[in-house]
Amino acid sequence: MKPNKTPYKNQKKIHDLILSELKKSYLNNIKEAYVIGSLVNGNFGVYDEEYEGYKGSDIDVVIITEKINKAWKYEGDFYDWHKAYLAGEIKIEKTRHPIKLLIPINNDIQLFFNKAKELNWKIEKLK
Repeated sequence: MKPNKTPYKNQKKIHDLILSELKKSYLNNIKEAYVIGSLVNGNFGVYDEEYEGYKGSDIDVVIITEKINKAWKYEGDFYDWHKAYLAGEIKIEKTRHPIKLLIPINNDIQLFFNKAKELNWKIEKLK
């Protein structure tokens, strides 16, 4: 169970900063990229205690790529639609936020869109 989270007050500024950093440093060789989760929902922030090794919200990016970067750390297959990789982190106000790249199984983007529709997720296209 996730600990309580305090959202940052300046969501728009942090959102724009993170998207800029993702585009600059993490989307090379990526065909498509979509942000989901707390960053697009407006509740990106800091947990009261560490969760999965971090106190900061994770940055969830669904990608389509033909090449897995050797620097990405494979975290496993999740649910019925994607593989997850830890690609790095972005620091905000001394808090580390992990960048999670979610790759649909067999690069089938329709798996992602189906899951997003089923769960009513907000999606923001990056690339």
